[in-house]
Amino acid sequence: MSDPAAVSRRPGRMDVFARGLDSAIWHRSFDSGAWSGWESLGGALISGPAASSWSSNRLDVFALGIDSALWHKSWDGRQWSSWESLGGFLTSDPSAVSWGPGRIDVFARGSDFAIWHKSFDSTAWSSWESVGGVSISGPASSSWGVGRLDLFWVATDHELWHQSWAGSHWSDWESIGGAFTSKPAAVSCCSDRIDLFERDPNNELMHGFYIPAR
Repeated sequence: MSDPAAVSRRPGRMDVFARGLDSAIWHRSFDSGAWSGWESLGGALISGPAASSWSSNRLDVFALGIDSALWHKSWDGRQWSSWESLGGFLTSDPSAVSWGPGRIDVFARGSDFAIWHKSFDSTAWSSWESVGGVSISGPASSSWGVGRLDLFWVATDHELWHQSWAGSHWSDWESIGGAFTSKPAAVSCCSDRIDLFERDPNNELMHGFYIPAR
């Protein structure tokens, strides 16, 4: 019932998540050349999931609950935790990314159409903060290095907009242009490289790559 989310926590391993007809999050993994069966992670969710990993034995999954708060579940290499609420009042699928061990950054659109942000740094979650914007889509996030975050979303002009964090402050918002009709997807394969994917008004999948300014 939702867009899927996928994450790799080590070479040759991929974990995929989506919301099922029962409103629970379902999970399937690829390892050593074969797919596992589907397993339910439970929950009562109203959005698609986001997933991130900060080590080879760690997975973090996020989705909106029926209270429109962000809910979180984690895998520690042995077992899944229970679902926990991280609060907030959100109106889009979340996006999650890790730029280093013990670090997670999560983004989603709020009821004010701005993008909201919450982070985990080894021991504790931050408070929610607004990073601004007027979004008609959920956000996409990516990281190409320690302390680096790149955030993308579609604005009311249907152009793709971008904002970055370079370790101490957020940049100003900038338009990348285009005409898009879906939540973007972003991924980084290496330092200084981000690949972006979007649906255009003709329902074609569009791709572009981005070289961030330092």
